[in-house]
Amino acid sequence: MILNEMKVGQSGRIVRLLSEGARNRRLCEMGFLPGTVFTVTHRAPLGSPMAISVRGYEVIVGVDDAVKVEVEIV
Repeated sequence: MILNEMKVGQSGRIVRLLSEGARNRRLCEMGFLPGTVFTVTHRAPLGSPMAISVRGYEVIVGVDDAVKVEVEIV
């Protein structure tokens, strides 16, 4: 499943990042590392951006980044 497909209130675990280079590094710096558990806390009315609670922080992620994160539901 892709992060962008998750609904508010769902929790998941990051499986892998589907990006390369600078985008991959930026996602890692925001806390999106394989094995990390997170929760989708908010979504904009049209779906982008979305707020994710990860490692004790609230991170805002746009759809262009959310489609680059493969997840599994926990």
